[in-house]
Amino acid sequence: MKQHTTTIVGNFDMGECLAEVKCLHGHPTRLFNIGRGHFAACDTRKTYVLIGSNMMGGWRQENEAIWQRNHESVEGYMMVE
Repeated sequence: MKQHTTTIVGNFDMGECLAEVKCLHGHPTRLFNIGRGHFAACDTRKTYVLIGSNMMGGWRQENEAIWQRNHESVEGYMMVE
């Protein structure tokens, strides 16, 4: 039986896949891309974390304007590692 090991990064429980990333404080999170990078943000805690890159192809249908808006949406937030 596979045992789940939890990876904690800042206030994020990284889970085993993108859909499992959550804030340890129970706040909603949102997923977004900046280029090929995939991120999760907690707007309540004003933090965000890099989940990975080029793991899902959806970023290829986005453009620089979308990535710029996504980047601006976390300005002033702390990126946790």
